[in-house]
Amino acid sequence: VGRALRQIAPRCAVQPLPMPVLNTPGDSSEAARRLADLGVACIITLGGDGTNRAVVRGCPEVPLVPISTGTNNVFPRMIEGTIAGLAAGLVATGQAPVEQAVRRVPRLDVVVNNTLHDIALIDVVLSRHAWVGARALWEPSHLREVVLSRVAAAEIGMCGLGGLLFPEAIGTDHGVHVVIGQADNAVMAPVAPGLIRPVPVESARLISPGETILLSARRGTVAVDGEREHELRDPRSIATTLNPNGPRVVDIDAAMRLGARLGAFNLHGPVGVRH
Repeated sequence: VGRALRQIAPRCAVQPLPMPVLNTPGDSSEAARRLADLGVACIITLGGDGTNRAVVRGCPEVPLVPISTGTNNVFPRMIEGTIAGLAAGLVATGQAPVEQAVRRVPRLDVVVNNTLHDIALIDVVLSRHAWVGARALWEPSHLREVVLSRVAAAEIGMCGLGGLLFPEAIGTDHGVHVVIGQADNAVMAPVAPGLIRPVPVESARLISPGETILLSARRGTVAVDGEREHELRDPRSIATTLNPNGPRVVDIDAAMRLGARLGAFNLHGPVGVRH
């Protein structure tokens, strides 16, 4: 932070967050907790789905401006940094009212043996692999079940399955549950950048907000948001719930529109515009 500040010499007050850095995902969760304790009004994140999941674990209520710079990038948005910063500033200063510029998005709660084990922002996947190993999910034949928090087609990874299977439900508040099956009934899906594979589907259905899916409790691993994170050793039960009360995300277009409507960009009062 210090080196960056010397290069840009900002006119606003900037402070590095005082905390130890352990170079683990827990750093993001701890930083988010500390920011929430300081009463920040908005947090900008640079990363992918995993980074944002760590931030949400630390502070689920502070509005986020998630900027896409990670490996799996469904939750964050590919947005030009100047516009992202303006939107965050409008929300933080109240010039774009939170109730209109911020929306609640769903999450998936992962419960193992009746205990909340983790959350996912985009997808929960049961893998046949018994060990975490290389965390990314590349091979559809290694998968057992997929649960998605949203229905979208124009996304990379497992998330795109929902829109390919249920195009009529794109943009609704539903999620999707897919059981991976035999290769004679498959859908071609972009499972990773530049990698299109047939995903064999045994069954698939839409799920509603608040609905809980009981998954097959076998040895393997649970992947959250595109990466295997948890090894399962003789679990009694695994379930995931589509929780509509997920993180709060700044709607950048809405924030900019509200800021303009309320005069945040007018230098010396209202500007006369003829229609």
